[in-house]
Amino acid sequence: MGPLSARLLMQRGRPKSDRLGKIRSLDLSGLKLLSEHLDPKLLSRLKQLQELDLSNNQLETLPANLGLSHLRVLRCANNQLGDVTALCQFPQLEELSLEGNPFLTVRMISEELVASGGIQVREADIPERPPKATAAREPRAKPAALKRPDDTPLSLSPNKRVCTSSSSAHVEGSDGSQPTLEPLHFLQCHSKNNSPRDLETQLWACAFEPAWEEGMSLVGRQGRARPRGRSRTSYLDWAPGNATCRGQGLSEWGAWERPPTRCCKDRKKELQGQTSQNVFIGLILNTGQAGATSQTVATCGGEAVCVIDCQTGIVLHKYKAPGEEFFSVAWTALTVVTQAGHKKRWSVLAAAGLRGLVRLLHVQAGFCCGVIRAHKKAIATLCFSPTHETHLFTASYDKRIILWDLGVPNHDYEFQASQLLTLDTTSIPLRLCPVASCPDTYLLAGCEGGCCCWDVRLDQPQKRRVCEVEFVFSEGAEAAGRRVDGLAFVNEDVVASKGNSLGTICLWSWSQTWVGRGKQSTLAVVVLARLQWSPTKLAYFSLSTCPAGEGIVLCGDEEGNVWVYDVRHILTQPSPLPAAPQAPTQILKWPQPWALGQMVTKTMVNTVVANPTFTYLTALTDSNIVAIWKRQ
Repeated sequence: MGPLSARLLMQRGRPKSDRLGKIRSLDLSGLKLLSEHLDPKLLSRLKQLQELDLSNNQLETLPANLGLSHLRVLRCANNQLGDVTALCQFPQLEELSLEGNPFLTVRMISEELVASGGIQVREADIPERPPKATAAREPRAKPAALKRPDDTPLSLSPNKRVCTSSSSAHVEGSDGSQPTLEPLHFLQCHSKNNSPRDLETQLWACAFEPAWEEGMSLVGRQGRARPRGRSRTSYLDWAPGNATCRGQGLSEWGAWERPPTRCCKDRKKELQGQTSQNVFIGLILNTGQAGATSQTVATCGGEAVCVIDCQTGIVLHKYKAPGEEFFSVAWTALTVVTQAGHKKRWSVLAAAGLRGLVRLLHVQAGFCCGVIRAHKKAIATLCFSPTHETHLFTASYDKRIILWDLGVPNHDYEFQASQLLTLDTTSIPLRLCPVASCPDTYLLAGCEGGCCCWDVRLDQPQKRRVCEVEFVFSEGAEAAGRRVDGLAFVNEDVVASKGNSLGTICLWSWSQTWVGRGKQSTLAVVVLARLQWSPTKLAYFSLSTCPAGEGIVLCGDEEGNVWVYDVRHILTQPSPLPAAPQAPTQILKWPQPWALGQMVTKTMVNTVVANPTFTYLTALTDSNIVAIWKRQ
């Protein structure tokens, strides 16, 4: 296709006219247009143009002086765009499609565009690329292990709501020297059928995007917005002290303050002969400043995976897979070489759950670029190797842990995953944790039957291995109390684990425990300290640690509280350490946000995760609420 002509514009424009100035809609899709074919002098004659379709061409950039001041809808899907800062020339833009441009950078949309107007987001089907060889589909069965048998819906009335007086967000145990954490946002972004009345979807896992390239996250951070169309996220209000709640509480429209720039997705429904009902909703904003830590968190629960900007509370991206129930997410960053020889850095999110599939999501582009049929039963958890960016561990209800090498995606953005190791377990694995001091050598797993360790060295001949060592704790050795449902390294040596004894979190030394191994298959851990926690008999409250060496341990409970422990002073005390469990540094009380005009007074916090600098804390609940706290 050569340069555009006035005759072509009149042929493809609507309404039909012999004058360019009267055309309101123009379809230039599928013409193999290059960026130099867009003649600003010619296109600027379209004085009344409101809708322009440039999809399925070969555009690398948009001219900066098109003069289309009345443009409201712009479709640029399936091009080669790498920079779209020229979008700021369209002050009336409401709807934007950038799907299928997988190498767009987050610097593409200027702050002026974010402030200029709201661009509607539309749902569309995003196909998954089918694997080359697929197993027969297994019958769907919901595993019971992650469902608490005696759950009650939020301790609310049958109408899922309760009427109480306003109360402040209360912090217990703080002596004034500890950092103050204040509730910032409460989001209801995993609702089934986008219903604002959904207070039942259970949220299970979250992970902060790793910051890289001078600390910059792949997903934008600036701006806060009000959608012009229907919002897919509900925002809950909470009342600090006697302050007046802002907004209308939980509503379909949310509580946004400025119009966002949104990417609508209208990719073809069929790819390689298969149809998918998966949906990706995307939002791309301008980045924060270089050197800032990641404030982008991925959350999962129900049929959705959301990527949220913690500062603004904006759901940047939302991926939906009908019939799935997501249990785990994990990030990695890959370096990809394009056909033109340019190196691009991808932030890839792996998500897995009920169906035993691992979905590899290129979040920035809004594209599911791979599906691994990893297990025949549900995947309880997954994690990437800290030393090999393409190595992924998956743990399933089939009592197997598999190490995969995803490889680097090809020019068609396809992964060719290969299986490296299979680790057999005697019970369902719940948490995975590469040993911090030797992640290429040993893997820890918290299981229904206890805490186990495997040799994961790839230079060994056996590709299928059994547990080498089972760790025994001095308390709770009976079968009912052996479950380890929380596991994380506090530093290179100290492990925090939960579930082996009622009402406590155990801190133990990996090095001191391992040095006494010999040829034993069962090994008693060397306990350094015990932390006081909730006396609940309910399970599957996952703990986490702050990854920046802050010495912070976090865990939720059945009342909606967040237990915060600063264990640095405990670990530096001379032996012997106190035998009694150590009290938490702080307990962040559930702030009782408003839902459906009433307060949610109680919920279960399934997992709590902080970003590396402990600036933001994200808590996921049993009641479809994502709670975000900020360190003051």
